[in-house]
Amino acid sequence: MKILHVIYDDLQNPWCGGGGALRAARINERLAAEHEITVITGNFPGAENETINNIRYVRIGSSCSYLLSRMSFSFLCPIVLRKYSPDIVVQDASFFSPSYANLFVRAPHVTIVHHLMDSHALRLVFPFGFIPYLFEKSILKTSRNILTPSLALRGKITERYPEKAVMNIPNGVDDIYFNLVPEEENYMLFLGRIDMYMKGLDILLQAFSEINDRHVRLKIAGSGKARDKKKLKSLITDLKLDDRIDLLGRVGEDRKLELLRKAMFLVMPSRFEGWGITAVEANAAGKAVIGTLIDGLLEAVVEGETARLVEPGNAEELKRAIEELLADKQRRIQLGEKGREHARQFIWDEIAAQQMAYYEAIRL
Repeated sequence: MKILHVIYDDLQNPWCGGGGALRAARINERLAAEHEITVITGNFPGAENETINNIRYVRIGSSCSYLLSRMSFSFLCPIVLRKYSPDIVVQDASFFSPSYANLFVRAPHVTIVHHLMDSHALRLVFPFGFIPYLFEKSILKTSRNILTPSLALRGKITERYPEKAVMNIPNGVDDIYFNLVPEEENYMLFLGRIDMYMKGLDILLQAFSEINDRHVRLKIAGSGKARDKKKLKSLITDLKLDDRIDLLGRVGEDRKLELLRKAMFLVMPSRFEGWGITAVEANAAGKAVIGTLIDGLLEAVVEGETARLVEPGNAEELKRAIEELLADKQRRIQLGEKGREHARQFIWDEIAAQQMAYYEAIRL
């Protein structure tokens, strides 16, 4: 089968590199042994057209800046995509840089929707949030076959658009996490894109500044837009946390595994998420998770069994959850052990097989 996958994000993209890019890479790597796969992504500094793990990557647009990269990607998609004649086209919905690949490629299509932004769009890019908000509406209306990582998201889309064919296949986790031997050093870990609003980093810093234990450290690993990184550093300084927080930037896979292996627990205080791959990875590594009561995380982990979940945006609740786990090593271990058992249902090999079966069913 010839598969054309259109997704702005990419694991190498310094501005993004999120869960959607990870899912696309892991599933396509497994399908590429038997299928011809081309992935169209946005451009970024240092990017080039290349073949990785038998997957052909084509970068389109400008690499001069994050804004130009997204805008030019959407502008060029109608021109570039018409050149392809795949058996199926898969588009990851991006409400900031839509491709509308389902409209420009004559083939059965799948639209992967990782989350709904709704009013969050206005808070993220005020006052221009109405633009991605409108893109969200139009993408959902023009897509026939929609794939979601969470059942809750599937339910929301089906409720709003009952005529759509919506399928749920969760995100996965790599086998290697289950082979890690957990240890503990004196730090908690945030691992993900530096996005102050979506990832709740402002809430995390506020909560961390108020915990009683002044010796435990917070390690923050990940990259993001320059504006968010500047806000993060500024808030750390304002809260007088410079000597208690380690900003690690983007880390490689080996470093990521080691950080998870030795962390006391993972903190993931997101305001919204489509799923929460990092939370599943932490559980698979035998680590407890402190997260939020949002749809994606409520399915990725289990409150009270593999994780402690609090109300999003509530620094006081987050502080209490952190202090509870800091004070109870046995509880951390129990959550991590149950988390490892729970995460085994999300192996990428099985997820990829489910997604391929979905592609084949759509083509019939």
